[in-house]
Amino acid sequence: MDGEFLKGCVSVGVPRSCLITEFEANSKGQNKTNSLLLLLACFSVFLSCDSVVVAQSGAENESLEQRLLQPKLKLDAWLFQKRPTMNLAFDLNSRIVVREGKDEPGFVNWFGIDFVDQIDWNGLPLASVIMQAYAVQVVDLPKTPIIFDDPKDWELQWRFVYLDFDGFAHKGYSLKVGHFQVPFGLEWNSDTTGTLRQYTNAKNLGVKADWGVSVHGTRSGFDYELSLTRGSGNEYRDVGDNHVIAARVGSRFGDTLSWGLSYLDANLTGQDAPIGMTSFPAPQRERWGMDVALTHTKTQWLAEYSRGTNGSQGVWTSLVEFNIEEPTDRNLTYIQLTGSGVHSETDLNMTLQSNVGYKKYLGPNLSLEVQWTHDIELPGAAKPGETGVFQVRYRF
Repeated sequence: MDGEFLKGCVSVGVPRSCLITEFEANSKGQNKTNSLLLLLACFSVFLSCDSVVVAQSGAENESLEQRLLQPKLKLDAWLFQKRPTMNLAFDLNSRIVVREGKDEPGFVNWFGIDFVDQIDWNGLPLASVIMQAYAVQVVDLPKTPIIFDDPKDWELQWRFVYLDFDGFAHKGYSLKVGHFQVPFGLEWNSDTTGTLRQYTNAKNLGVKADWGVSVHGTRSGFDYELSLTRGSGNEYRDVGDNHVIAARVGSRFGDTLSWGLSYLDANLTGQDAPIGMTSFPAPQRERWGMDVALTHTKTQWLAEYSRGTNGSQGVWTSLVEFNIEEPTDRNLTYIQLTGSGVHSETDLNMTLQSNVGYKKYLGPNLSLEVQWTHDIELPGAAKPGETGVFQVRYRF
């Protein structure tokens, strides 16, 4: 899950100069063409930064990125001396979203802090600590996430903030307490938080991470997690009977095949209402799901499918993905086909989309992502279109 990614503290992102440029571009109301030219200019800078080397006294050379990282490397060395188990990372990100038919692009910018530590008791491991706090800005996105009050807004986002009491992990069980990922589907094995590549949890379940407790581990060759959470998403709220009960159990056959079965029962009355609505739509939700991953060398097939209800309406969601990941540089290319449907009393409203994406690492800490989405079918009178998303991310 996310533990390997977080504890490794290996990351990727965007220089402050590009962030400032994007803020200025948005404030001046430049059109879509100028925004795309801005993105291409940023891309050229990143490609240049990856190849530029700066000569030092002597025969050694180092990259510009390494020079910029020197203050952080000194901080890491100081932290290691004070507390070897502690890791601290910073996350800078900027995203541009261009939607067909929308004159101005949308933006997402964030600055985050990741803190990871290990608590011991009498020399024995007691718990892992993970804290991710992010200041996130959105500007005129095609669809504003529900944690924001307005199309132009700032919000403090809690990604993962929890204690994982893993001292008995070798016996097959650990206890997680805090704000963590709801165990369901493909997301359980591959954390997509902060990336353009997404699975179906956020749209399908209505909640991706939540406040609560879970029991998880591996027993008799089966991975499992059972959680009871508040059902309020980013904020901790107690509104009526809001809750999420979620569970996933699965297994692996070497490095080639993995599968899982998931269940969710939720009442999401504690969730924020989307802009323009007075309450969260269809808060009563139930899902049964299955997922599978087939891996061969550097290629992978992924699929997940779930059925259930939103209130009295039947719903289904599916995803199929093919991806290629280069083992040496970790660059990732993927193609997805996603579908979902809502059965009303008289009709079936279906959404069908295709995604093509690419993630390139320009260095150990810097990445660029692009994704193009084509609407094949949308419900009701909604007009299908194209959406392009571009993201640069710097984690250090």
